[in-house]
Amino acid sequence: MASAFLSQRYILEKNIKTKRPATARQLHRQIGWVAAFVAMAWAITGFLHPIMSWTAPRPAVQAPPNPGQIGTVPDTPGQFLASSGQTGTVQVRLVTVGDRAYWFSSFPSEPRKGVVDAETGASVPEVETAHAIALARHYAALPEADIRSVEIVDRFSTEYPEINRLLPVWRVTFDTPEGLAVYVDTGMDRLVAVTDGRRRALLFVFQNVHTLKFLSFAEPLRVAVLAGLILSVIATSLIGAALLLKAKGRGLRKAHTLAAWAALPFILTFTLSGMFHLLVTMGPGKVLPAPGVFQVADLEAPRPGPGSLYGLTTTAGPDGKPVWRIETAGGIAYQGQAPGYSDADRARAIAGASADADVSLVSRFGRDYSFANKRLPVLKVAGEGGPVFVDVREGLIAAAPEKTALQAAESWSFDVLHKWEVLRPIGTRNRDYLLMAAVAGIFLTAALGLAIQLRRRRKQSGG
Repeated sequence: MASAFLSQRYILEKNIKTKRPATARQLHRQIGWVAAFVAMAWAITGFLHPIMSWTAPRPAVQAPPNPGQIGTVPDTPGQFLASSGQTGTVQVRLVTVGDRAYWFSSFPSEPRKGVVDAETGASVPEVETAHAIALARHYAALPEADIRSVEIVDRFSTEYPEINRLLPVWRVTFDTPEGLAVYVDTGMDRLVAVTDGRRRALLFVFQNVHTLKFLSFAEPLRVAVLAGLILSVIATSLIGAALLLKAKGRGLRKAHTLAAWAALPFILTFTLSGMFHLLVTMGPGKVLPAPGVFQVADLEAPRPGPGSLYGLTTTAGPDGKPVWRIETAGGIAYQGQAPGYSDADRARAIAGASADADVSLVSRFGRDYSFANKRLPVLKVAGEGGPVFVDVREGLIAAAPEKTALQAAESWSFDVLHKWEVLRPIGTRNRDYLLMAAVAGIFLTAALGLAIQLRRRRKQSGG
C-alpha cells in the first residue's frame, strides 16, 4: 500500500516537472505571436530613426537675418496699436519689412500678431505673412523659388510634433521637387524646423508605429496599448531567457537560439527603459509660467537716445507695466530703469531670483539646455531648485528643468539605455551604427522565432 502510494507520488512529481518547461514554452509561443510582430515593427522604426536624422534637410543659413540699423523711431506705438483695436499684449517689437517699419504685437491667445504701420498707424495684417515668407527664404537660401503654400500653425501634429515646443509658427512650403517646408517664428525671427517630403513620410511611419501617435486622441488608451505591447515583449523575452538555458535544436531553432543570446540584453534594456519613459512622462508635462501681459495704452514713447539703433522690444515688467529693451551700438539699455540695469537684472526679475543670483549667457544648446528648447540666446539664472533659462527679449522663462529623483532616473535611463547617449563621444554616426546593429539583431531574433511558429503551424495543419 505504501509502495503504491510512493510510486503514484513519484509519477505525479515527475509529470509536474516535465510539464513546467512545456508550459513555459507554450506561453512563449502564445505571447510570441504578438511580441514578434511588435518587436519587428519597433526594430524597423528604430533602424529608421538614425536614417531620418541623417537625411533630414538642413537650413542653408543658421543665423537669423541681420535687421540692420533702424532709422527714425515713431513715438506713438501705444496710440497706433490701441486705435487698431489692440488691448492686452505680451510683446511689442519694431520690425523692418522691406524698407518700412512696423509694430508687431503678440497676443496671449491669438495665433496671428497684430501689425500696424509704424508711420501711419494703419492695420496691415498681411505684412506678417510677407515677413514669414522673407524669413523662410533667408533660412532656405531660396530668394527666387516659388511658394506653394503659407499657413499659420497653432497646434502640434505628426509633421510638427511637440518636441518643437514653439506655437504659433508659420509654415512656408516652397514649390521644389522635395517639397521643402520651413517653419519660422515671426515673434523673434527665428528658425524652428525644416522638413521635406521624405522626412514627412519617415516621421509619419515612426510616430504612428513606434509611439502609436494615431491613438493620441485618446491618450489613456494609447498609453495602455503601448504598455501592453511592451509587456508582451518583456514577458516573451524573460520566458525565452529561461528556455535558452536548456535550448537545443538545429537549423532555424539553432539560429533563433544564437540570435536570442546576442539580442536579449538589448531587447530588455530597450523595452524596460521605454516602459519607464512611458509611465513617468505620461500626462501633461510641466507648464512654464506664461509671459506677463501689459496694456498697450500704457506704452510710453521709446527714447533710444543717441547712437545707432538695432532693436526695440517691450515686454511686461514685474508690476505689469511695459518695459522697453533698447539695443544700440553701445549696448543694451532698459528705459525707465536705474542706470546700469542690464539683461542679467531683467533675467533675475523674470525668474523670480534674488538680486545676487548668478547669471550666465547660454549661446548654444547642450545637456542642461537642449535643442528641444529652441530659443537662443538665453540667460541661465541660478536658483535653489535648479537653473532657470530666461529669454529677456520675449520676457519669458524658456526652460526650468527642475526634476524629481524619479524624473532624473527616467531621464538617465532613456538617454543611456534607450538612446545610447553615453556613446556620443565616439561620434554620433558611429553610435548610430551600433544602435542599428542592435535593433537589426532584435529584428532577426523575432523574425526567426516567427518563422519557427509558422513552420510549426504548417506541420500541425498538414499532420
